[in-house]
Amino acid sequence: MKKRILTLIIAVLSISIYAENPFKNLDFLIGNWQGIETGVAGDGIGFRSYSYILDNNFIQAHNTSTFPISEKKPRGEVHRDLVIISYNSNTDQLILRGFYVEGFTNIYILDKELSTETKIVWITREIENNPGNWKGRYTIEKVSDTEFNEWMDFAMDGENFVPFLKNNWKKKD
Repeated sequence: MKKRILTLIIAVLSISIYAENPFKNLDFLIGNWQGIETGVAGDGIGFRSYSYILDNNFIQAHNTSTFPISEKKPRGEVHRDLVIISYNSNTDQLILRGFYVEGFTNIYILDKELSTETKIVWITREIENNPGNWKGRYTIEKVSDTEFNEWMDFAMDGENFVPFLKNNWKKKD
């Protein structure tokens, strides 16, 4: 009898753990966005879409940012990236993997101490194909259900973060 009760308790706990949505603070991102971007590449515009994929087990984002011809970039720049956000139930962590057209892959872990309901802060665990001792910090701040700001900062010496990008996004649908 005790074995049956223990089995039932474990089953109920497992169901309740998996029934929670680990992405609930990111739900507002789902949809299509247009952004004004400012950073080391200059001022540009971006188009991004977020969607749930694979039975809502992951969030996927596609981004294209265009920066016009400038003194720094005589040919202009088109930046593309793909982001996959997953939940690791073994460690109770949200993981963001960013794949960038330049060949970099950044693996970020959600920083629970710095994050709030409206501010989501990711810190790199690893940057693939980077020759230096860089660290990245990626912050999303929800302004409303139809607007958010984001910052990307890098510590090229592994310690001191400096701004790289600052963007403002507005929902298109």
